[in-house]
Amino acid sequence: MFGSNGLRKIFVIGVIALVLLFIIIANILWSKSSVDSFWHVGPSRSLVHWDDHNSTGVFIWPAPKNVSKGSISMRLSTKFAITPPRTLKVLQAGIDRYTVLILKQRKLRIPAKKNPPDFVLDELRIELKSFNQSLYLGVDESYRLQVPDPSNSRVVLLQARTVYGALRGLETFSQICTYDAVERAVLLQGCPWNIFDEPRFSYRGLLIDTARHYLPLKTIENVIDSMAYAKLNVLHWHVVDEESFPLEIPSFPELWKGSYSISQRYNLDDAKAIVKYARLRGIHVMPEIDVPGHARSWGVGYPELWPSENCKTPLDISKNFTFEVIDGIFSDLSKVFPFELLHIGGDEVNTRCWEITQPVNDWLRKHNLTPSLGYEFFVLEVQKLALKHGYLPVNWQEPFEKFGPSLSRKTIVHNWWGTQIPPNTVSSGLKSIVSEQFSWYLDHIDIPWQEFYSKEPYDNISSHKEQQLIIGGEVCMWGEKVDAANIQQRIWPRAAAAAERLWSPFTVTDLGPKNAAPRLEFFRILLNERGIAASPVKSKEEGSSKPPDSPHSTL
Repeated sequence: MFGSNGLRKIFVIGVIALVLLFIIIANILWSKSSVDSFWHVGPSRSLVHWDDHNSTGVFIWPAPKNVSKGSISMRLSTKFAITPPRTLKVLQAGIDRYTVLILKQRKLRIPAKKNPPDFVLDELRIELKSFNQSLYLGVDESYRLQVPDPSNSRVVLLQARTVYGALRGLETFSQICTYDAVERAVLLQGCPWNIFDEPRFSYRGLLIDTARHYLPLKTIENVIDSMAYAKLNVLHWHVVDEESFPLEIPSFPELWKGSYSISQRYNLDDAKAIVKYARLRGIHVMPEIDVPGHARSWGVGYPELWPSENCKTPLDISKNFTFEVIDGIFSDLSKVFPFELLHIGGDEVNTRCWEITQPVNDWLRKHNLTPSLGYEFFVLEVQKLALKHGYLPVNWQEPFEKFGPSLSRKTIVHNWWGTQIPPNTVSSGLKSIVSEQFSWYLDHIDIPWQEFYSKEPYDNISSHKEQQLIIGGEVCMWGEKVDAANIQQRIWPRAAAAAERLWSPFTVTDLGPKNAAPRLEFFRILLNERGIAASPVKSKEEGSSKPPDSPHSTL
């Protein structure tokens, strides 16, 4: 029936069909992989029990979701290299950074040994599910790390679904590497390691404030580096406020006349550089333009934005120009800040100036608005402008408290005062970010790290559906009393306590700060080694304590 050519064609088609079927099946298996399949931590090794971590020798911060380890020591060979599956800009930049960190770090966690281990690792090989480097809220940051690869005893295997998961895995690997000062070798104790990890919350933020004190670009980059070490992933840039307006806005170029000086400004190239620097570390940058209050500095360049010369805040609601300026700002920001969220403030608005300034008061009456309704009108108009430019609006909690039902259903409510706001927010169906000031405000220097660690974002929220509306939390480093000289000491190590609460499983963090203290001591040493001026870890009752196996460390 068929000639030899026909049979040959049928054979070729059959082979192609089998190959395609194999690829489809492989993709399905990958897509279904989880802790129980592709990411499985082998039962042949004992799992770490975090409530007994002092005996495990696991000093990883934040604590991974699932860890097993052994008792063998290995070392990195002199030709050790990290190998990507292909050239990807974000991943290669991470490889370059972590190669230096791993091979050059000089922290000493263990007593020096005269003879290095015989077991040698030549390579860390990275495998990725996707080569897409898009960074967005909720991007997959999971990874699996095996030291060594079960199929090759001289290779470390790091598997991730995205480049950002790979970056998180590289950070974890760097923390289980230790330096032997005598042998001048990088060691890994406790092999074989098998780690599966993923974050508990998609939003893990840190606020910096460049309006109260200007921060040089190098300082901001240094903060971003330190965030990556703790697996924080959102830099909330409170860029302007009452005191200064340091950011260039091409649409309204006089605005940055409100800066402290010509030398204390950020042009758009500076802002783009910060966004790029953060992206290469898997970190979003969310700018904040706080309106209608906290905006006195705007009128330095455009006095018509003030209700009057004698009463300068909140912004003048009666002029179309006010909203044209805000629209222009958002338009310019959209060309620089690709993150989906834009913080538009809305907090601490005192409408007294609107009441006592006759033209503004007349406008309110003409539109049948009381000052409080004017506040609502202003916030809702600004939300519309944010949505127009493709942003999801983030507001501090006051608009929700005063006129929550009127807010856009896309609003994310940022809690800063009172523990009942997040439960109320999510019960209304809106999403929330937790930053309750008596737990997570870094400018409150009297709050010890134990309080930061103990703050649970799901407090008073029992419904699983409502818990999913808590997208995460944020620690806030307000800038009234910090600048480049002391910002890192104020941020660390207390921010790390919140970082673990936001990354690690509740089963770990619920064990409490006493359980976490030795690991935090070690993480603070690691930060210092990496050039981050983290303050000493202080116990509420006992003062500083020393981590195990490091009796001579300076804390």
